[in-house]
Amino acid sequence: MPEHFIGGHPALDLSNAVYDRRAPPPDNELFKSARDVGTWLLAAGLADERGAGAVAEIRDRHFLNGVREIRELSYKVFDAIASDVEIPSQPLGLLFSRAARGLEAQPVGWNAARLDLTSNQWRHPTLVTAFLAHLSIEAFFTLPRIRLHACPRCGWLFIDTSRGGKRRWCNMRICGNREKISRHRGHMGT
Repeated sequence: MPEHFIGGHPALDLSNAVYDRRAPPPDNELFKSARDVGTWLLAAGLADERGAGAVAEIRDRHFLNGVREIRELSYKVFDAIASDVEIPSQPLGLLFSRAARGLEAQPVGWNAARLDLTSNQWRHPTLVTAFLAHLSIEAFFTLPRIRLHACPRCGWLFIDTSRGGKRRWCNMRICGNREKISRHRGHMGT
């Protein structure tokens, strides 16, 4: 859904690939299958239809756990930055390790600062998780840290690109409106 791509960078959108970070529902997982990962890569503009289709066909039983691991490691790193606390070294180190593991397998192309996988390479689970880990490492070094925030309502991460730097919500139509409604009901009850 377009509402899931509010981070301002694909690594943040990957970190946000759950329904809610602050109050997770019982089924908080958006990546339930390789097809979900392929669909997400296509929607994020990271893979074309052939690449996304190749990811959707991955049958490696460890693949989904690898993607989820990269997502959670990324979230720990970027949430620490948004919270202005010390960046935990273990998640960052593991992201570097996962990126390197995939690159050992075979040569890959580069498109500017990003890995450029061929349609055939999207079939390799280790390369896909390496791609996602590398994406997070790229963001770690390039995103403006002072503009990285976490939504106080859902915990999703985003880069504040507003002119005044005062954006509070991941999405005003969703979390912003929910907060306004909640405050309104609180005022009505008093």
